[in-house]
Amino acid sequence: MVELVLGARKDLGLQRIVPEAYPTAVVRGAWEGSLDQALGPDEYKTVLSHVVPAGKQLKILFLRVYTQNPDGCRFAIVQTAQTGDVGSAPAGVVDYPFLEAAGCEVLRGSLEEPVHVVEGSIDFRLLGPLPAAGYKYGVVWWGVQENP
Repeated sequence: MVELVLGARKDLGLQRIVPEAYPTAVVRGAWEGSLDQALGPDEYKTVLSHVVPAGKQLKILFLRVYTQNPDGCRFAIVQTAQTGDVGSAPAGVVDYPFLEAAGCEVLRGSLEEPVHVVEGSIDFRLLGPLPAAGYKYGVVWWGVQENP
């Protein structure tokens, strides 16, 4: 007879012991582009969206934002709506990744300490003011969706 030994860990978000394994619902997104027209000081452009299914939570485990703009840029991660009955993460801004100059920022997390936990619809936005010159901007992320 084969004996399977599976580790366990305490998930601080769920407040219970869970198997030590990645869930099978791995999700990801990526966007790279430039602006056709300049963004004003109070304007934004939604460059990437993701809808978390009802009753699920998204744990973002990797996030990279980057730009070629020498003046840098600001991004916003915004939870715009909730589709599930979980209700523990309110709609609103989740984070403002900010680059002071050309380059990138990489955030890494784990199942125990994710970069962010969100529910419902999530938008990745590029915030103005930004010129319409041919600078590249980008967002790359991946994470896991699971039951809370």
